[in-house]
Amino acid sequence: MNLQVIVHLIALLMLFLSVGMGISTVVSGVGPDPAWVWKDLAFCALATFLLGSLLFCIARCRHRKVEFGTGVREGFATVAMSWLVGTILGAVPFCWIARMTIPDALFEAASGLTTTGASVLSTELILRDGTVLAAGIEGLPQGLLFWRSLLNWFGGVGIVFFVLLILPLLHVGKGSLLYNAEVPGLKTDSDQLTPRLFQSVLWVLGFYAMLTVAAAIGYRLCGMNLFDAACHAMSTISTGGFSTRNASFAAFPDAALQWTAIVFMLLSACNFTLFLRSILQRRFCFWEDEEFRFFLGMVVIATVAVAALLYEGHPEGLNGVPRTVGSCLRLAAFQVASLASTTGFTTADFDAWGVPVISAILLLIMFPCGCGGSTAGGMKCSRILVLGKAMLAEVRQCLFPHTLTDIRLNGARLAPTLVRKTFVFALLYLTLIALVAFVLLCLTGASLGTCGSAALTCLSNVGPGIDAVGPSCAFDWMGASAKILLAVTMITGRLELYTMLVLFLPAFWRR
Repeated sequence: MNLQVIVHLIALLMLFLSVGMGISTVVSGVGPDPAWVWKDLAFCALATFLLGSLLFCIARCRHRKVEFGTGVREGFATVAMSWLVGTILGAVPFCWIARMTIPDALFEAASGLTTTGASVLSTELILRDGTVLAAGIEGLPQGLLFWRSLLNWFGGVGIVFFVLLILPLLHVGKGSLLYNAEVPGLKTDSDQLTPRLFQSVLWVLGFYAMLTVAAAIGYRLCGMNLFDAACHAMSTISTGGFSTRNASFAAFPDAALQWTAIVFMLLSACNFTLFLRSILQRRFCFWEDEEFRFFLGMVVIATVAVAALLYEGHPEGLNGVPRTVGSCLRLAAFQVASLASTTGFTTADFDAWGVPVISAILLLIMFPCGCGGSTAGGMKCSRILVLGKAMLAEVRQCLFPHTLTDIRLNGARLAPTLVRKTFVFALLYLTLIALVAFVLLCLTGASLGTCGSAALTCLSNVGPGIDAVGPSCAFDWMGASAKILLAVTMITGRLELYTMLVLFLPAFWRR
């Protein structure tokens, strides 16, 4: 294990995050925050920058004495350690400025970077000095709210992606090893956009930034102020779900604003490669992709089903919303788009609708979620497709035992090892949900629905669950050990299990 290269890349990450803290300092300075807020943010940025610079200098000095290369172990270790260090550094402003306890701050930072959107911030959160955050999210300074959304944005496209842009300039290691450990979804030969990894990453980052600007402009034109538009745009495109309001998107009842959010949430859950190929090849590539067709079909069917159940189950209307086809369709489309894209915004508490079938439908779409190569979490629709085709092939082989198995995705035949790995991933995914739910049950004594949905929503990076972790609830009531467990679960889910779990193998650390 070459610890030198890991320290070097972690130092780059720290410098990158210090720039984000500096931007938040500027936002705080030009906003209505008191002077001590931007000064404290500036202190956090300066401390992070100095520590990162020190580690960077140490690594570069040793570069002359030790071979500076990366292997498979360094790739996995760098990605995993980057998310852990990023979570710790991201928690510092919450501890320092908002006076949150360490477990609460780590939970909030992990939720931000992994784009989960679950939060401990509520009007009943007990701070480090024993006081209560009476105003909830809206009681935080603007600089800190911007930092929350910026964590979402950094985590959406992957905080390790910035390393892939810097590596060629420093002539350090193989970026493909970090890419394979970072990019979510099934890995096939056609995943990379161009032959050169540097160009592929540059295209993805450029499109990510462009989509964020488009969402911010859309929100601003629909009535949001500039600050809310910028923060919600970063949280939407990253499918993070952090809002600047206690009521999340329910604080913005305008129909045009909510439909704008629905569109951008769904766009962010699609494979970015399809967008870029459509632009570069000047033809519509989406309908050729099986995963996109599956995702679109899932969203449409779930939306129609939830809207029909809402229309039939609430003849008197719902929470002041009149009983019309349009209003029910908008309510259903927003919740489905938010959960399927793992954004986590809410305009209503679907758990309080009193229709268990709706909760069941919304919980089911938390498993596949979005497409591979997007900012969404979950198992990814491509894996669900492969699992379904493999199971159908096994059933068919019972009738025709001499038939050769031929499982294809988008016309390309999948290797048996990839199919086997997909089955193992699904089994491991379900096992981790059950294990985390069981540990939460022991730690909190909450209901099975609360613990199970908390494990599912954190591993899938969705945000809201049901019961005590529903859309109108926060995670502040949990103990410190439960919050740390869920923070690690969020990071594990964001890195798609293997990148984190491989660190627990003794063989990983042997020479």
